[in-house]
Amino acid sequence: MTLLKAVEQTFCKLQAPDLEQLAAALRSLETSFHEIASYKTEPNQLPYGRNVIYRNDDVEVIVIHIPAFSATAIHNHGTSVGAAYLAQGTIVNSKFSLDYAGYPVVQADDMIKAGEYFTAPPDQIHQLNNPFHEPTVSLHVYSPPLDAVNRYLPYSEVLDYVI
Repeated sequence: MTLLKAVEQTFCKLQAPDLEQLAAALRSLETSFHEIASYKTEPNQLPYGRNVIYRNDDVEVIVIHIPAFSATAIHNHGTSVGAAYLAQGTIVNSKFSLDYAGYPVVQADDMIKAGEYFTAPPDQIHQLNNPFHEPTVSLHVYSPPLDAVNRYLPYSEVLDYVI
């Protein structure tokens, strides 16, 4: 069965899944993972490629390609939860909290390797960083579909004028 067919059959059944249901559904696709890289796209307006391969009212499935030495912005997923599978490469998933002024501060860095799964629980602020020579390709699933992603700038990137 093709990846697209497996994704459609798996995720069309879910209605407002929680994080555990989403992760379990993603793991059930295991036999179709060899096709993920064929759906990668090159970066366009973002520093990474993003290809939505399935979406309905409850779920969105995206193939993410982060080239070598690139990263996503520091962000959360709004009201969505997510689960992902890293098909190729190694990535650092940095998790943040906000300081007293609302700037992100790194709390933990998790190294994710090809063949591993990871999740984005509610309210998690994180950044996916590829500091390595090999590009990464991963399959992400979110519920509800992404519509209110929040981006955060670290204090070092914000101009602070003292008068």
